[in-house]
Amino acid sequence: MEKSESVYRASLLLVRHFKDCLERDGKGLHSRVFNYFLHPEVHFVGVGRSQEIIDGEPVHPEHVVPCAVLIDESCRLIKKGVPETEIAHLMSKHWKIAFISKEQAARLDSKNGLNLKHRMPEGWRFESGDTYERLNLAEIELFPLVDGA
Repeated sequence: MEKSESVYRASLLLVRHFKDCLERDGKGLHSRVFNYFLHPEVHFVGVGRSQEIIDGEPVHPEHVVPCAVLIDESCRLIKKGVPETEIAHLMSKHWKIAFISKEQAARLDSKNGLNLKHRMPEGWRFESGDTYERLNLAEIELFPLVDGA
């Protein structure tokens, strides 16, 4: 089975889990689920590393689209009645991990930086947005992974 098929199947199960959580008034929704659902996650959704990592800076694994956004957007579409398969397709499109430096992560996440720890840039759309828009805004270029990082 191809990695993309595994990611889609995992995404479909996550959408079903989120749907169950919504039926329990949101109990059980937590972003950590992504870290453990596909293991090792980077094997399935790892997409690149920044030049700073190549140069030896300390590594920070970063979900390209924050997990909170993946959950919130999936739940929004579930509530609208969008088919689970369509939501899973979108999630598998956006579920990516990049390795960036701790300094890049701080710039991306902090309120003194771009303040994008749990959100995407203004105007970004789950259905049509560029998965990498957050990293592009932070001017973080990715290069191919080597040996998992």
